[in-house]
Amino acid sequence: MRFFKLEKYHSSIKNETIAGFTTFFTMAYIVIIAPSMLAGAGMDYGSAFVGTCLICAFASFLSGLFSNLPVALAPGLGLLSYFSYVVVGKLGYSWQAALGAVFIAGLVFFLITITRLRQYILLAIPRSLGCAIAAGVGFFIGFIALKNVGVIVQSSHTLVMLGKINTISIALFFLGFFIIATLDSRKIPGAIIIGMIVVSLLGRLLAVSHFAGIFAMPPSLKMSFLALDIHPLLNLASLPVIFTFILVALFDSTGTLIGLSFHLEREPGELKQGINRALLAESVATTASSLIGLSTVCPFVESASGIKAGGKTGLTAWVVSGLFLLLMFLSPLAASIPVFASSAALFYVACIMVKPFAEVNWEDAAEYIPAVITLLSIPLTFSIADGVGLGVICYVTLQSAKGQYKKVHFVMWLLALIFIAYFLL
Repeated sequence: MRFFKLEKYHSSIKNETIAGFTTFFTMAYIVIIAPSMLAGAGMDYGSAFVGTCLICAFASFLSGLFSNLPVALAPGLGLLSYFSYVVVGKLGYSWQAALGAVFIAGLVFFLITITRLRQYILLAIPRSLGCAIAAGVGFFIGFIALKNVGVIVQSSHTLVMLGKINTISIALFFLGFFIIATLDSRKIPGAIIIGMIVVSLLGRLLAVSHFAGIFAMPPSLKMSFLALDIHPLLNLASLPVIFTFILVALFDSTGTLIGLSFHLEREPGELKQGINRALLAESVATTASSLIGLSTVCPFVESASGIKAGGKTGLTAWVVSGLFLLLMFLSPLAASIPVFASSAALFYVACIMVKPFAEVNWEDAAEYIPAVITLLSIPLTFSIADGVGLGVICYVTLQSAKGQYKKVHFVMWLLALIFIAYFLL
């Protein structure tokens, strides 16, 4: 297809389709988790389910259209948690007001993007820190995969610890991982999705997963459509709520796109242009998300699975978009993909994504120390934005201590000050 320049990027419709299916299956869990979290904030579960499918489809379509990158978009789990458990649960705002905050944040995202402030941020981030962000996202994905399947569990004494791994589900998780790794090492196309399908079928045969059916009519969206309310936010006390939506989404998105971009073979200028356009798609989708009853949209790190499966253009994102539209009518089938199958794919992708960390400048402590802090902080704080913030502050501090003021881009100074204020407040 000429629009996606498949020949230029040495891809094909088949490769992009396989990549789209792979990304979709690794991120389809969002249509189960997001409605559950929003229901906890008082929203209607059925409306939230349909809204999640619609916004994933719309946002991923815009991403492919604007950026021509194989990056799918969906409501971010971090800001879904903030929406449900902090803004509504802790601060006492209604879910309608929380949607209003998302709407305002979306408009601000759009203004930031069209003024190219985000592009300046991308240009300002040093190479070593960019490599660390990419690897940190990989560690983050790996942590999520292990947590989801129960290999690691919460501990009151050591925070996390090894779970009960003598179960059929976890055995299938590791089997899926090794199937994917083996097939991929032999350059077999679609290795990730093949591995997921094989262990899903085995799980059904061994009675550790279930087949929920295929078709079901989607519920109504009317309970959340255009339900946002901005009036409770028209005061100074609400500024921190809106600011947090803006700041976390800004750096979660930027950090994720930097991490994903390290695995795409494109010219630097072309890649940065694509990233900026992906961010534009995100800002438009976030505004639309608030109108249909969802939280802030962001690039999904699970897109790395599709990239690894051969996705190189926006056609991958369009395939994901189409599948989410179908998912509105196939919710029982989506629920039939067991968590150990999707987690196996995510864990393999995590291993691949750590590779850029080898490119960190290990001859300069002011380069590798911020990189290591970023790498560790992203998974341990369970936030890409927090990890990036700690790395930026450390980088500026150490470069200043060395007297390398001219080496630090002025945007990095500004980011450091913003993150200091963010952490203090």
